[in-house]
Amino acid sequence: MAYKLVDKSDPVLRQSARQVTDFGSKRLLKLAEEMDVLRIDEGGIGLAAPQIGLSERVIIVEVPDEDFVGIPNQPTVPAMVLINPEIIWESEEVIKLPEGCLSLPGMMGNVLRPSIIQVQAQDMDGDPFTMFADRWLARVLQHEIDHLDGILFPDRIESAGELWYVERVDIYDPIWNNNPEICELREKRNHNESGETRYA
Repeated sequence: MAYKLVDKSDPVLRQSARQVTDFGSKRLLKLAEEMDVLRIDEGGIGLAAPQIGLSERVIIVEVPDEDFVGIPNQPTVPAMVLINPEIIWESEEVIKLPEGCLSLPGMMGNVLRPSIIQVQAQDMDGDPFTMFADRWLARVLQHEIDHLDGILFPDRIESAGELWYVERVDIYDPIWNNNPEICELREKRNHNESGETRYA
């Protein structure tokens, strides 16, 4: 079955997803493979099963080799599948950075999130593991785990002025001027080039 992104009005995006139990199954392996293909095709760095209409606690995240708005010089993280992920610790330090979402095309917003988290999850075979994540990996994990609890990033926006629509994310657009991290990154770059971010 070829999956596609569900419409933003689909009720599955507002449901608390159910736990996965069929570890090691062909179904779960195929689901993970097809989710990753769709994520790449759509230009996303993360994808959660509810975004394709399945109320299951499965996410895929990646941090590719590129600069992200507000967090330059990111270490790369290859695509990984997390089953039944849960945030079990988060730092008191928080950072506000822009996010987008494959389920809300064109919408962007400044979201305040803990800068470091610890996540507990299971792999495809059901083996449990924990991991610490910081910088953009921490952000994309929080974004995708939110999807599993029926939360979309606009729910975390503190004021209406921090939510906007764009056709393309460009760090040289004046919309970024209120974000000090963006200003610092912009100053370091050659103004003849432009940078893009990718949706989670």
